[in-house]
Amino acid sequence: MLNKLGSRFFPEWTLSGYWRKVVYRRFVGTTANEIKDVVETPGPSTNDISDDLTAGIVYHKSTGEELLAPEGTVQLDTYAPYFMPTFNFAAYVNKSSTLQELVKLGVNLYEWEKKKGIPNFVLKLDFERDIKHVIRFLHDQGVPADKLGLFFTKNPLIFKEKIDDLQVRINYLESKNFTSEMVQRVITGNPYWLMFSTARIDMRLGHFQRRFELDGNDVRRLSTKAPRLITYNMDNIKEVTFAVEELMGFTPNEMKDLLLKIPKLWMMNRDVLMQRFHYVHLEMGISQEHLLQMPSILVSRLFRIKQRHLFLQNCCPKAPDGKSRYDPKSIGYVSLNALVSGNDAQFCSDVAKVSIETYNAFLKSL
Repeated sequence: MLNKLGSRFFPEWTLSGYWRKVVYRRFVGTTANEIKDVVETPGPSTNDISDDLTAGIVYHKSTGEELLAPEGTVQLDTYAPYFMPTFNFAAYVNKSSTLQELVKLGVNLYEWEKKKGIPNFVLKLDFERDIKHVIRFLHDQGVPADKLGLFFTKNPLIFKEKIDDLQVRINYLESKNFTSEMVQRVITGNPYWLMFSTARIDMRLGHFQRRFELDGNDVRRLSTKAPRLITYNMDNIKEVTFAVEELMGFTPNEMKDLLLKIPKLWMMNRDVLMQRFHYVHLEMGISQEHLLQMPSILVSRLFRIKQRHLFLQNCCPKAPDGKSRYDPKSIGYVSLNALVSGNDAQFCSDVAKVSIETYNAFLKSL
């Protein structure tokens, strides 16, 4: 696995006689057997830093040799950071039939260029030998042809997996009563799903089932609605769960309801989620019961919520019955979904009933 190869470390030298061994890995290729461990020579000591600065003695970052800086000054460029060379597929596309076939599928090679180790891995692939059977397998599982390009763009490492292993992971889903349509939605919606072993997926599904008291239908519904959540960072999921239950004060049943309605909440940063909740709950006066009915406001950006709420409060007539405009029983009722949906022009025409120029003038005054 390329993502397990580790990261490059660079020795950091201190001046004059402090002996320590700096071990770092220098990547020569992209596979495990191409990694070479290099042990750098000991660096200098911090005891004579001032003397070295005066004398202009520096140590070369790779050789450890003393270099005499001109006019007794330290050459800072000796310590310049190492920059990875950039890569561009453009020089290879015309010569590689494999890259040409991938482009035809809709693969975005530019995205691969930004991923460390992927270009070298891809250039070693042969379309007939390494790629064609994966395409056939995904097509048999129902992945639409027009989605294959996006699938491979996001997860080129799928070409490292054995077809037998991929089939075992599909068989696991079928054993849990996932229909063919559900399987198709899961692997299309989350190209990384098939990279997880059946044991890891079983552990993830079991966590959601136990923690949120889900039954089998709930687990399948959650997996097909938000397949990315199942393989998402578990620490983040636990932090959001704690925030929803302990900080926001939702009961276990209410939290389960939120999860099944808006699973995206559990893929948000906890602090960002809390900021939105505090504003909606405390500043706008929206009750938890009301939020349970329309929780999608919590996935809208805070600046949009603030701008539109403040505009309604300051520039639009208040409800004649004196109730909150967000109260469903109010004469001037505005739903939370309507508040944050659509662009500014739609908000002005459908909700605020004003011109876009009036709204823009208000935003400039903030």
